[in-house]
Amino acid sequence: MLISYQSRSIHGAALAVLLGAGPLWGAGFALYETSARSVALGGATVGAPRGAATLYDNPAGMTALPGSSMEAGFSLIHPTMDIDIATPAGSKRYSPDDKWFPPPFAYYTHQLNDQFWAGIGIYAPYGLGVEHDMADWPGRYNSVETLIQAFDFNPNVAYKVNDRLSLAVGLQIMYFDIKLTRNIPDVPYLMELTGDSVGFGGNAALAYKIIDDLTLGLVYRSEIKQSVEGDAEVGPLQKTDAEGDITLPASYTAGLNYTGVDKWNFGAIATYTGWRSYDELVMSFNPPLLGKAPQSVSQKDWSNVWRFGLGAEYRMNEKLALQCGYVYDKDPINVKEHADYLLPPGDRHIISLGADYLLQGNWRLGVAVAYLMLKDVEIQARPAEGVFPTEFTNGDTTIVSFSLARNF
Repeated sequence: MLISYQSRSIHGAALAVLLGAGPLWGAGFALYETSARSVALGGATVGAPRGAATLYDNPAGMTALPGSSMEAGFSLIHPTMDIDIATPAGSKRYSPDDKWFPPPFAYYTHQLNDQFWAGIGIYAPYGLGVEHDMADWPGRYNSVETLIQAFDFNPNVAYKVNDRLSLAVGLQIMYFDIKLTRNIPDVPYLMELTGDSVGFGGNAALAYKIIDDLTLGLVYRSEIKQSVEGDAEVGPLQKTDAEGDITLPASYTAGLNYTGVDKWNFGAIATYTGWRSYDELVMSFNPPLLGKAPQSVSQKDWSNVWRFGLGAEYRMNEKLALQCGYVYDKDPINVKEHADYLLPPGDRHIISLGADYLLQGNWRLGVAVAYLMLKDVEIQARPAEGVFPTEFTNGDTTIVSFSLARNF
């Protein structure tokens, strides 16, 4: 009986975590907190480079930065949510542990000559931290704690074709790391799954001045396959090798920025993410986990989705700029069939404010605050995966981002 349940739960939970989990602040498990200015403007910066963070926003924008530029910072992300679960013993409300998560970012660009620029960025494109640290947590056979970290090392080269058109290409080198713990029925030990991987992809970008005050930006990022290798451990009972593949999605971004009104910059952005590449997860165990599970398959069937952003920036004087933004982020999860406690489902709305201030020595400080609101969602029971009839409510996230930048 114990082994039978383990086989089913591995199908529905342990392997789902291998990339079925994600943060409360971005649809799917993507992160977009890659600079304070981008957070403040709802990501609508692809046609309005100001500093080295353009290496993420739109690498072709490097050609608008003379000399060298650098920028570094981090975001503090604080998700909260109520989870109402109907169990045979009655309904009860739970909330994941209250935590802050600090994804960092850093960029450097350098002008090689009149036509070529080079740069490198380091940022976190995916991430997660969710812990249900409650003794009576009914979803403990689906998830107790999940931690996902990904870091992208992204060198780029940009070419200035003429005064209106610039192009860029880059290499994505992504490190991916995961840790999962959960309970197993009738076993007095947690199961812990850990693994990591390095995957490779590429990106291409374009910046084109349609007219002097209107710039179009296009950015493509390729799929990245991660072949995760690690261990699955059940206390002192067993430690076995675990491996599995996941294909992270490609994305396509288009944005416009208009600066034709004195002191103003208006931006719009749309990103299409190919989450359909995340259709299933297959994981192999050697030797079989607890003697009965040599392999597991978890169906996901996520959908391709859009993310839209709007931003406005007003330059009050030579030192201070004020910013605001809005984002609508569509959820790719198939709520009826595959939602669980690893990643709260639901579309997101984000509103943001920010400021950019010139300090002594040509250093520029950026600060942004964003508030994410998650749509309430109900999911149906899936007993084989440890999922009860559940309603996710009051989901929101506070994001605070800081950047320090200099052009020299």
